[in-house]
Amino acid sequence: MKRLLLICTCMVMAVFLYSQSLTPEVVSASGDYFEAVNGSLSWTLGEVATETFESGNTILTQGFQQTWPESGFSLSLKVWLEGPFTGSAMGANLNGLPDFPMNQPYSGPPWNYPGAESISSIPNPGIVDWILVELRDAPDAASAGSSTTIGKQAAFLLSNGMVTGMDGYGPPNFSLTVASNLFVVIRHRNHLGVLSNFPLTFNGSTYSYDFSAGELQVYGGALGHKQIATGIWGLAGGDGDALGQINNGDKNEVWSPQAGTSGYKAGDFSMDSQVNNLDKNDIWVPNSGKGTQVPDFANASSGMPESTPPGGFKCMVPE
Repeated sequence: MKRLLLICTCMVMAVFLYSQSLTPEVVSASGDYFEAVNGSLSWTLGEVATETFESGNTILTQGFQQTWPESGFSLSLKVWLEGPFTGSAMGANLNGLPDFPMNQPYSGPPWNYPGAESISSIPNPGIVDWILVELRDAPDAASAGSSTTIGKQAAFLLSNGMVTGMDGYGPPNFSLTVASNLFVVIRHRNHLGVLSNFPLTFNGSTYSYDFSAGELQVYGGALGHKQIATGIWGLAGGDGDALGQINNGDKNEVWSPQAGTSGYKAGDFSMDSQVNNLDKNDIWVPNSGKGTQVPDFANASSGMPESTPPGGFKCMVPE
């Protein structure tokens, strides 16, 4: 009886000690820690029970020392942009330009993303452009408004549609914990942003999603996505001011002043490094005049009438 009482008391003390600390601690019968130049050794001695109990932010491990769980995951994402897409891939015509940014280009309005992502040289010749990845934690896509955002990261989009981190090859990584379901927003500087219509699939330590697989892969369906080839869907081009709607402002205030120039330009909707009639006639004209079908979450929450302009393409990301 005394031995049972002692074990129970130790378990209660372990829970109490951990709940009062932000770092993991071990309560054991015996143990020690040794450190040398080339490594370290930590050991504990406990009972044969090794089950782990979790409740909210509290974790109790029993018996011998166990690995401390870490939060974090990588993203495996596939997405196409209409502008540079031809046949089965996207052209990587921008990364060799003298004015291709070495620092993430989403620090200004309307994105105002303060991230410090940067490179000293182009890590992969297949890089099409920078994109902005935004993660939202919500029960479903309809609930995934901007208030559910848990993380953002600038990333690279490759010619095969895959998204990478700053090394140009591996996936982006996030040190986050997901409470409900994970949804992802993809933004680009002159294409309409999209929100995944379904939660990302989790396997091991990776969340995966393929935006290109169909009309319903994005929130809003065809209203927020565009079929750019048979059975292939991508982000609609022509949103030169990145305000979420393709209209005369994109032509008159972005494309027109840049027409006839070359370089890393917002008016280069085809992303071939040239601002010309192809950008206007083949991309902006077919997509112009389209409006969102997504309610204005801010208005809806304040009791004001929901804003649902008529039309087709617009950024279908809830705000």
